[in-house]
Amino acid sequence: MVMMNVILTPEEIIRTLQAENESLKEALDKLERQNKSLSEEIRVLLHRMFRKKSERLDPDQLRMFEEALLGTSESVSEAEEVEEKRVSVRKRHKGHGRTSFPAHLPREVIELPLSPEDRQCSDCGREMKEIGVETTERGHIIPARLVVKQYVRKKYACPVGHGVRTPELPPSLIEKCKYEPSVYAHLAVAKYGDHQPLHRLSGIYKRQGFSLPKSTMWEMLRRVSELVAEAVLDQMRKELLTERLLQADETPVTVRLEDRKGSHKGYIWCYGIGKKRIFKFTMSRGRDGPSGFLRGWKRGTLQSDGYSGYDEVTRTENLKRAGCWSHARRKVVEAADAGTPKAVLLLRPIQRLFWIERAVKRRSERLALEHGAFLDLRQDVRGRLSRIVLKRIRKRVKELRAERSTLPKSPLGKALTYLYNQWRPLRLFLRDPELEIHNNDSERAIRHIVIGRKNWLFFGSPEGAKVGANLFSLVATCKTLGINPESYLEDILQKVDTTPMSEIARLTPWAWAEEMGREPNPPVNN
Repeated sequence: MVMMNVILTPEEIIRTLQAENESLKEALDKLERQNKSLSEEIRVLLHRMFRKKSERLDPDQLRMFEEALLGTSESVSEAEEVEEKRVSVRKRHKGHGRTSFPAHLPREVIELPLSPEDRQCSDCGREMKEIGVETTERGHIIPARLVVKQYVRKKYACPVGHGVRTPELPPSLIEKCKYEPSVYAHLAVAKYGDHQPLHRLSGIYKRQGFSLPKSTMWEMLRRVSELVAEAVLDQMRKELLTERLLQADETPVTVRLEDRKGSHKGYIWCYGIGKKRIFKFTMSRGRDGPSGFLRGWKRGTLQSDGYSGYDEVTRTENLKRAGCWSHARRKVVEAADAGTPKAVLLLRPIQRLFWIERAVKRRSERLALEHGAFLDLRQDVRGRLSRIVLKRIRKRVKELRAERSTLPKSPLGKALTYLYNQWRPLRLFLRDPELEIHNNDSERAIRHIVIGRKNWLFFGSPEGAKVGANLFSLVATCKTLGINPESYLEDILQKVDTTPMSEIARLTPWAWAEEMGREPNPPVNN
């Protein structure tokens, strides 16, 4: 092999070095962008872990950052500025003090008399006379206990041997059932309302002096789901699909596999509107979940975050897709918390959208407007004020996306991409006054699952997750309506066998509350 020495001219050497220099500069710029992106992600994660979770911001603080960035304050109408300051002032609540016990609680009267000696006046020795009564109330808790009901039935026989008669037993959930419906209802609420794991419940009952194994409790819960939840939830779904607007959200849950060799990440979906909510479990986050539940719902409006899993059902069922400004704001807040000052340029107008909505609701409450008049007012205000704010947001999104310093994978870049891609769903509320600008009701409903997940950690099987979603639906809806879920479940467990399918609508939580004549109270806290 013949080796040849290549001699480069000075010009070629310079060009080679310049090319290598440019390549190194590009690699350095790439590494710097990656480092900046990772640093911002770390700041966002630290914020999520250790700092406050509220997204509500002080408008004066936003104005200070905005003026520093723009050099001048943005001109807005005097009416809007006054309204923003009025909205931002927090209400001063009076001290709560000590409240009396509700009148419906049973009272045990305990009289504390004075002895004959104490009724004698220590100064003159005469007997003192009664001049009044002083009553003091103290609460007393009687721990939950199992009471055994003994049904004693006398047998009667014909004297000449024609037959024997015995009184009928009250109906039971299953043949030779050991427990009353109240126990089934209590277990369902303890597990899916108070988020008590079954092993913890078993320990509680053992302290009360009786044994109720986990396997027995699971079979009882499964029975409640089969007898009541599945039939009632089917009716609840039919009624939900008659609504014009629906909201949807989802959250992950860990599920143990049948062979006990591992776990799987499944999802619980929340569908509903107002106080009507249903949870459904699926093994994946795919489009089959919303497509299966919403099949047959035509020409409605579905409000959710920007997750693409809802796109298929939106297209096939010819639905309108509404966005959530809370999700959009959350991403911008994360960018601001990550140390991106320019994110404040978006936060201020987004916050103004929420201020306008709150101001409309307060005005409606102050004037005691009916629902139709409230919708007319909201449509008018959105058309005059919110529309202008949206134009400002759109303009700033375009400007910030065009800046070279905005990295696509940075928190601000992700927020801008979300706003840009979701712009049509996000502005749909301008045309529909019944539509909220956010999906917070669904997020509050699904928080019921998130709180419970911290206690029971995982579902024992896919079937357990399905049963859990069914009973979560009934218990959480009862809480939202302000009715006692134990009373509801105990009552319908006794009615379900005698209620024909044509009248199953009477057993939904909202129908039961209306039929029992109970006005829904404020939602019960989780």
